[in-house]
Amino acid sequence: MQISAILDNIDRHGLSLPMFQRGYVWTRPRVKKLMQSLYSGFPIGGLLIWETRAENADIRGAQQVSASGSISLLLDGQQRVTSLYGVMRGTSPLFFDGDANAFKDLYFHLETQEFEFHSVVKMALDTRWVDVTALFKDGGVGSKIRELDRSNAYTDKQLNDYQERALKIVNIRNSDLPVQQVTGEDKTTDVVVEIFNQVNSGGRKLSNGDLALARIGAQWPEARDEMQDRLSKWEGMGFKADRDWLLRCVTAVVADSSDYGELKDKPVAEIQRILGDIEPVIDRLLEAARTYLGMDTDKVHNSKQAFPVMVKYLVDNGGDFPNDVAKAKLLHWYVNCSIWGRFSGTTATIINRDLGALKSADAIAALQYNLRQDVGDRVVEPDHFNFNRVNTRLYPLLHIMSRVWGARDWGTGRVLPDHEASENTALELHHIFPKRVLREAGVSTNDVNNAGNLAFQTKGTNQGITDREPEDYMQEVIERQPGALESQWVPDDPELRSVDRYHDFLAQRRKLLAENANEFLRSLGSGILPTPAAWTASAELDPDEEEAILDDLNSFVVAHGLPVGELGYEIVDENGELVATLDLAWPNGLEDGLSEKVTVLIDEDNSVRIAANARGFHQIFTSPEEFKHYVSQNILDIEDEIEVAAD
Repeated sequence: MQISAILDNIDRHGLSLPMFQRGYVWTRPRVKKLMQSLYSGFPIGGLLIWETRAENADIRGAQQVSASGSISLLLDGQQRVTSLYGVMRGTSPLFFDGDANAFKDLYFHLETQEFEFHSVVKMALDTRWVDVTALFKDGGVGSKIRELDRSNAYTDKQLNDYQERALKIVNIRNSDLPVQQVTGEDKTTDVVVEIFNQVNSGGRKLSNGDLALARIGAQWPEARDEMQDRLSKWEGMGFKADRDWLLRCVTAVVADSSDYGELKDKPVAEIQRILGDIEPVIDRLLEAARTYLGMDTDKVHNSKQAFPVMVKYLVDNGGDFPNDVAKAKLLHWYVNCSIWGRFSGTTATIINRDLGALKSADAIAALQYNLRQDVGDRVVEPDHFNFNRVNTRLYPLLHIMSRVWGARDWGTGRVLPDHEASENTALELHHIFPKRVLREAGVSTNDVNNAGNLAFQTKGTNQGITDREPEDYMQEVIERQPGALESQWVPDDPELRSVDRYHDFLAQRRKLLAENANEFLRSLGSGILPTPAAWTASAELDPDEEEAILDDLNSFVVAHGLPVGELGYEIVDENGELVATLDLAWPNGLEDGLSEKVTVLIDEDNSVRIAANARGFHQIFTSPEEFKHYVSQNILDIEDEIEVAAD
């Protein structure tokens, strides 16, 4: 079947998706590769379509039913068909569920014959880049060639070649894709799901959660969007999860079980209500983890399957923690689930055991008992910090300790700031002994990246230290920022700062880390919450100093032809009430409408950053140097114009 006929069929509502299908998940590189393959004449595989009666399947979006009562549903090929529809039509198909940016603004270079997504810097001065979607519109090819002809920059042969290449792209719509059909009265949803999983054996199979969500969506079409809205909000708070996870939280409350099948006979109205009820509960859990444990980035939430149990516990207690002691002990359980791999076994079985424990008179004590049954009475040993990967179970503990005990930056002396929601995070992992120095000394890669050699620093400090050896820079840190080294458990023995004593340094630092980890866990387990001020307090800037910093940043951008930022930009809610004030903001981006919203926040707390992120400010900077680095590298595409202090 020709691609054009497939897309026309979608427009006529003649081809849609079964409700159990996952949403669109392709990224820009895959879309680009698809178009390059089609342009080169390479095969891209066929489609599998399920022909069934309307009453036999739950359908996503509108669907045309034939006179015989049959419908056509796409089983295999959703990602390819959706990408082609998006590129050729310039919009999303009716059944779309995903990120449309994956197929928007695809361009083609008429000389090099390469596909790339739009880039102002790369494409502004070269008219041979053409919008692929524009080519598929009537007259699109002719319009582009006339534009090039008027420039008098190209020969007749070049123009002919460019026209042929543009038409070659347009003719992609005439390419044939093999189509197989699944038909027959015996092909029930369950049978078709099994077929789907076999066809997609190399990819992600449908889960029981997908099927449960499909049944819910049949009666509540907005279910997926409602769940995704909440997941997106939590992602903005530094916590990434999927619909299966959220549905399991719902199942724990609705059915006192982790089994999605328990939702089958539950009224959809009840599921809707519970989803609304648990949203603030999850908010409270995330805020508690952030506030008391410093868990502000997704990297440290490696035991997310504990959440259904914690959600159920809070719901049973009126939607909140009964008291601070209970809060501390539940967080203690959560941290231990994380560092000892509590849910590394059969997740559903473990969750069901823990949900059963919640029925005890002392629910948290019962949870702790289950934990001990599985992992024993464990304490942190120095060798537990003998790991070399960030995704290792003990990494979150290193992060939490640094935040709870008020670890300080070695350059500024300030308590370490939060991780930011944007990619320009304020914190980096710093190698205390530089990698280059250790490798030249013959130290193995595993030992170079050992946890005992890692400390958290702001990016500016990390760049300032660069490849300097500890025996060179540590004395400066001691003189300029007394106590900063000790705040990150660096041994105070000067003899351990030389490369030839590196392994002795690792042993001593891992010992200090273990001692402090156990002290923290004992305190939390006894019901004592850490004091937030221990890691959120920072020396406040003088108002005049802050004003001078913001004025300097505005002068910096204006000097490079960029728009001046808005000082004191106010974020208000739907009622016009003030939510937060951003120190310096570009709500339309630094390139009007072409780049992301940007803000600079000086000494602001978490609530301001969360409010900014929720309003689409995904480029959030708490350091003037970080902001200038971003502008230089991503907007101006020039070498950094900032100087990083040596300390």
